[in-house]
Amino acid sequence: MIGDLLFETNDLGIATWLKFKGMEIKTMIKDRGKTKFVFIDKPERKEWVRDYFNGKALVDALTYKNLLRDLKVFTLSS
Repeated sequence: MIGDLLFETNDLGIATWLKFKGMEIKTMIKDRGKTKFVFIDKPERKEWVRDYFNGKALVDALTYKNLLRDLKVFTLSS
């Protein structure tokens, strides 16, 4: 949507975690072998990223693995 605040990351782990938390991916951009994940931002995102890096991110392992696989498929496709 026009006027959405965006959050960008090249970190596949963070992208997977944010997708798990329900953030919507607006687009994925491939550039020089790297993928940039562009999300529509949410106010909770800063807290979620902090939790991820502090080891406080609780997640169902199978769900996380499946989301990671789905995002990785895009990063590896040409």
